[in-house]
Amino acid sequence: MRKVTVLMAAVFVAMTGTAFAQTTQILHVSGNAWETGGFPPSDPGDGLNLVGILNDIEAPLVWDTANYSYTMYVRQLVALGEVDVNGTRLASYSGGLFTIYVDWLPSNHNYGTNPPNTSSPSSFSDGISTYLDGYFTGFSLSFNDVTQSGSFSGTLNFTGGDVFPLLNATTGWTFGANLAGVSPTGYDLQMNGDVYLTVVGVEDESWGGIKALYR
Repeated sequence: MRKVTVLMAAVFVAMTGTAFAQTTQILHVSGNAWETGGFPPSDPGDGLNLVGILNDIEAPLVWDTANYSYTMYVRQLVALGEVDVNGTRLASYSGGLFTIYVDWLPSNHNYGTNPPNTSSPSSFSDGISTYLDGYFTGFSLSFNDVTQSGSFSGTLNFTGGDVFPLLNATTGWTFGANLAGVSPTGYDLQMNGDVYLTVVGVEDESWGGIKALYR
């Protein structure tokens, strides 16, 4: 059975080419997050919110840091609860909206303390236009209480914004961020991450070359 499976895979690759994946970092973001009810733990029904800034960008997207600032606001992520796996908290969320806003310089964004407050999230979402707008189709958190570190991982689809026409694809984007337990008072987590697209391509390969792999 294994020989048949390998042979069929070889035939498929020979017909379609050799698949490869290329991950391209597009947006680099940093900021802070808080969960209603506090974290830890992540209780069912809690709302996770992220605010931050856009630090870097790569083609095909464009930006103008000489005249504008760029802020991020993630909201409406609803906790489904958490489990403990060998001392690491694993939590998942439903829903979730992701928006990057464009605003004039100098930037007025201010984290303040104990959000929501008079400046957060409002100073991160009061832009003059929307740079990118989207929603999550999946979102999860991993966090270790001992090391006070973890990660966010989410899948994004984009729906609009100033640079929406420049996107190579509108679905299947990844939001990934490293987390630390140190943040301004009232916030639960500090984050530093990327929004990127993994592109799967195909390289041509001859049938003779495929057969040689299995001799």
